[in-house]
Amino acid sequence: MNIYNNQNYFTNKQLLKILNSLGADYEINKLYIIETRHDLLKYGVIRINPFGWIEIIRGKIEGNYLPTSKTVIVYVFAHDEYNDFHSSQLYSIHALLHELRHAYHNNKNIKGSEEDCDEFATRYLDENSNFFSRVMKWEDEWEVEEED
Repeated sequence: MNIYNNQNYFTNKQLLKILNSLGADYEINKLYIIETRHDLLKYGVIRINPFGWIEIIRGKIEGNYLPTSKTVIVYVFAHDEYNDFHSSQLYSIHALLHELRHAYHNNKNIKGSEEDCDEFATRYLDENSNFFSRVMKWEDEWEVEEED
């Protein structure tokens, strides 16, 4: 698997630990961690994912899964509203897990839903908060709060 990541929010080692915690059913070929809008150009993301790019640039999309190439893209800058490094990390991990759930559906050839992906990401983060705190070197365990 190829990881494209500036490593300011996550190290590749941290990402691999998270990915490995999920198992083979969540396998992907490429992972892009897009920290800034500039990274969209740096990594050529608009070229590989031309759909919805205006919403992506506006920070309205947190992630994408591209099934034909088995690629996950996480847009960290979509969480700029928090103005908090750890919150941006936490909600970007949530977006990563959400998109990996889409990969799971694709890999298992089953129909999934956005609700299932959100519920999975929230549940997995909350049930494994100790694991994520250790991997990310957070002092406290965190809990994800879903918007209604």
